[in-house]
Amino acid sequence: MPAEHKIDHNARIIVTTWTGVATDGELIDALLKYQEEIKGEPDYRAYNEMLDLSQTPKFELTADGIRKLAKIAAKTDAPGVRNRVAIVVGAPVAYGLGRMYETYRSLLPETSKDVRVFRDRVKAMEWIEYKA
Repeated sequence: MPAEHKIDHNARIIVTTWTGVATDGELIDALLKYQEEIKGEPDYRAYNEMLDLSQTPKFELTADGIRKLAKIAAKTDAPGVRNRVAIVVGAPVAYGLGRMYETYRSLLPETSKDVRVFRDRVKAMEWIEYKA
């Protein structure tokens, strides 16, 4: 699977880098594995997350697949915990797909994460680390 996860305990962030073709099936499989192996750990539930798709060479995603991803992801949101997910993209098509995911995710009543799409990794990290 073309997903690599790095956990920064000091910054309390999980960074996932995706390097292969992004398809509905691959992303759903990777998300389920991520939820089971990483986000299922109670210590990581309050961590912010970054998904870096900036090196993804091709996107083969459907609106239905993105909706399914949003629903699956929201199922493991910790009630009462507001955290952030930054999605970093390079290609214009990826930005549009990321915004679609952001919208679907925000419409789910069980979601407790703020999701935002960025074209710049530094700006994404600044947003994640910002404390009001």
